[in-house]
Amino acid sequence: ADRDPNLCYFLTCSLESRKEYKAVVSTQSTGVGGSAGQGILQSTTARLAVAQAFIDAADGRIAVIIHAGGVNYQDTLSLCENLSAMDGVDGIMLSSPMFYPYFTYTGLLEFLCDAGAACNGKPVLYYHFPSLTRLKYDVVELMKSLKRRLSNFVGLKYTANDESVYKKLVKQNLKIFLGFPNMTVVGAQTQGDQVSLITGPTNFVNGVMVRIVDLVLNGDVRKAKVIQNDLDSFMQAIVVDQELMSAMTHVMNFVGLPMGPPAKPLSDLTDTQKRILKGNLYKVASEGRYMDMLDRYEAPSETSSTFTSYLLMGTCAYLLYNIISKKINW
Repeated sequence: ADRDPNLCYFLTCSLESRKEYKAVVSTQSTGVGGSAGQGILQSTTARLAVAQAFIDAADGRIAVIIHAGGVNYQDTLSLCENLSAMDGVDGIMLSSPMFYPYFTYTGLLEFLCDAGAACNGKPVLYYHFPSLTRLKYDVVELMKSLKRRLSNFVGLKYTANDESVYKKLVKQNLKIFLGFPNMTVVGAQTQGDQVSLITGPTNFVNGVMVRIVDLVLNGDVRKAKVIQNDLDSFMQAIVVDQELMSAMTHVMNFVGLPMGPPAKPLSDLTDTQKRILKGNLYKVASEGRYMDMLDRYEAPSETSSTFTSYLLMGTCAYLLYNIISKKINW
């Protein structure tokens, strides 16, 4: 970060930044520079530097998939060409340009085919995120067209909530990564042990998503749905004034993964917003449902210790309330 002010070290799933991740056995791939990684806000030079950092940290232990989508057509093609020449890049992900959501379906298809060809045979995935790109098109038909036109096209990251569309995509025999944690139960029910997720929150709730999948696979869908509801509530609790990316940065600080500020023009949380976030975390802790929701890391930072204090305070408050109201029988 000191070398390049545009290089935001929001390193989603960086193996180098953790010592012993309790759910690491479930981590088989990492998505770099996506929406949580804020790659689209970085220079091409910075994005290549981040890609190399991930490749070095992964050291061949997991697959590394780099997001190369952007607003500028030539920059996207250049990034794809450079990434395709890097050893350790296992796949390249492409989103549609996000500034002009007005081009036609044909225009989008041609853009993806051109960028995919620039990947020089590296596996290509499409990043479907309609709430961010604001594009309205039939993604099922788009995937069929890409399969016909692009020999190295292998699948997509599906960051949407439409279960019927998701199930149609599964039938196309594509590699699918789910981008929303609230689709974990549906994913496990639909794809079984083939379900995969790449999403920013996997940095701190990967363990609970693995637990949900395990419960579904073992036939306990009811309990899986209960935990899924808790996870959905937890995710809502960390969003402060719609500043999801900045809030996730601070939650990662709390669990022992020190992160830099968001990439400009995204703004860091204000002091007031930070207090609201801590208050939200205090609240969910005091309700007694989220005590083991967050993944923990070795050698926690000072901010991580602060968060542990909030959890303990929440537990004490929860117990004290129940003692006073005679809800606990000693």
